[in-house]
Amino acid sequence: MKRKRKKPKMWLYVPFWIFIIGMFMGLVVMQLNQYRDYRQELERLAAELRHEQQIAEDLRYQQAFVGSDAYVERLAREWLNFVRQDEILFQNINSPPFP
Repeated sequence: MKRKRKKPKMWLYVPFWIFIIGMFMGLVVMQLNQYRDYRQELERLAAELRHEQQIAEDLRYQQAFVGSDAYVERLAREWLNFVRQDEILFQNINSPPFP
């Protein structure tokens, strides 16, 4: 007499597969959140880099200007009230002599 084999009960595996799929989906969501956070950090750092590059460019321009004769002349005119020999100085009599 043949023995009947019991059929495996598939409904017993359903909670296991639901758990596995849920864990996988949870990992995917965590990775997406982490990716979004890294992307925002990258954008913030890129903006900060552009700002710092602009500051560096301004400083290079200032450094070049400070080393020029035009800068020395400007300082002499503003701080020491110097004029060139061929210039005529006009002064407002209603203003104080020094700023």
